Amino acid sequence: MKLRLNVFLIDYVWYIGERFYRQKKSPGDGNMLIAMCWYCTLFLPLSSIINRLRIPAVIQIAGTVFLLIIPFIFCRIRYNPRRKESIRLRYKNKRNWGRRLLVVWGFLIMIVAMECIVLIKIGLWHIGT
Repeated sequence: MKLRLNVFLIDYVWYIGERFYRQKKSPGDGNMLIAMCWYCTLFLPLSSIINRLRIPAVIQIAGTVFLLIIPFIFCRIRYNPRRKESIRLRYKNKRNWGRRLLVVWGFLIMIVAMECIVLIKIGLWHIGT
């Protein structure tokens, strides 16, 4: 049940980005919003951990590149035309989608701030020398 809820949340974030893109002709669409959510929530700590491991630089770079392309692969596989239409039908009666987009961005900013604090406190990141 929890996995299903997470997928519905991801679909909803994708729909908010797509709707804003279509209505306001914004530069980012649903796939870009999913990518930004990935980068802000999981990419920062995972790339920090990969770069702290005592492994060769080539493997570190390959791991970081893999982490960069994961959201695009996910969106390419997940959002085929049939699924896009079913998501649009599921959420088309939702109101205040502009405010919901602001809530998503606000939530991402809070997560990034918390991640930065935690990564500094546990010693993966350093301030100054």
